[in-house]
Amino acid sequence: SSNQAAVLNSAQLASLSNDSIAALETADLAAIKTAAITGLKSNQLGALTTNQVVALTTAQASTLSSAQVAALSTNGVAALETADLVALKTSSIAGLTTTQFAALTTNQAASLATGQIAALTTNQLANGLTTNQVVALSSNQLGAFNTAQFGALSTNAIAAIETADIGGLKTNVIASLKSAQVAALTTNQIGALGTNQVAALSTGSMAGMTTNQIVALSSNQASVLNSAQIGALATETVAALETA
Repeated sequence: SSNQAAVLNSAQLASLSNDSIAALETADLAAIKTAAITGLKSNQLGALTTNQVVALTTAQASTLSSAQVAALSTNGVAALETADLVALKTSSIAGLTTTQFAALTTNQAASLATGQIAALTTNQLANGLTTNQVVALSSNQLGAFNTAQFGALSTNAIAAIETADIGGLKTNVIASLKSAQVAALTTNQIGALGTNQVAALSTGSMAGMTTNQIVALSSNQASVLNSAQIGALATETVAALETA
């Protein structure tokens, strides 16, 4: 019963078999004290059903270690309520495997706190982040990315950033873009860049710009390009700039 579950300590909880854990009623699981939740072993967490994961309280979720979170099944991760996901420690978020991270729903991705976004590993972003998750991220969340994190994004992920969110990217992040990432930007994304962002583009990344992207620049955007940036463009791209 819930009353019995409420008096379990971490050692007693850890001694339960996987079958016993999986058989706990959701109300009983929610009644377990947060201090006892820390005793759950990896194999026990992996045995939790999606209904049990949903039943976890925010307080319980906040106590989970990175090893415990990494032990959840992909279905279990996808079942975490957004309030519980936000309650996870940044170390626990960073501990998600790439498979688990890819399993996050768009609502879950959109709910991540900026501190949690800043804790994401380059491996998670390079191998776990989906384009649907990218679309779900807000400009504030994207603004929390550092240069290493952004550098890990695939070209598909770059192309999935919504134009309304492009302006949220820090200029140092824009400056760190690789030529392949810049080449992946859609013309709408190029047009959405602020003049300070255009001015921040490195000469190395400018080499990846296509003629269509150059044509997409407004006169205000083109006016902030310096001679070094223009010099980095391919000959046919420069011609497109002059006629734009």
